[in-house]
Amino acid sequence: MRLDKSSDITKNVKIMEWMKTELILSLGDLFNLIFKGVKPLDEALQDTLANIIMITYLLGKRLGISFTEIDYKVKEKIKIGIDENHSVESWYGDLSNLKKHMDNKE
Repeated sequence: MRLDKSSDITKNVKIMEWMKTELILSLGDLFNLIFKGVKPLDEALQDTLANIIMITYLLGKRLGISFTEIDYKVKEKIKIGIDENHSVESWYGDLSNLKKHMDNKE
């Protein structure tokens, strides 16, 4: 039984290292796409952003945070940003739009 637990720990460490690497590579891809002047409908941009979001959720799960808890924290940060009238909200209304999107998912 002890060997199985050791194997699980090793697999967990390996997958977390892969996720951290994947996140860093995806961020690099995102910066590169932005630098090149990518268009919003570009498939590569959408894939990269989706990958960053997915890996973030999966890494959180490996660290013991449920998807629901991550969603809750995102909603909490959105609310704080709206309440504090963050510039992304006051200039564009993006946080309110994101809140509507998150509320519609439920």
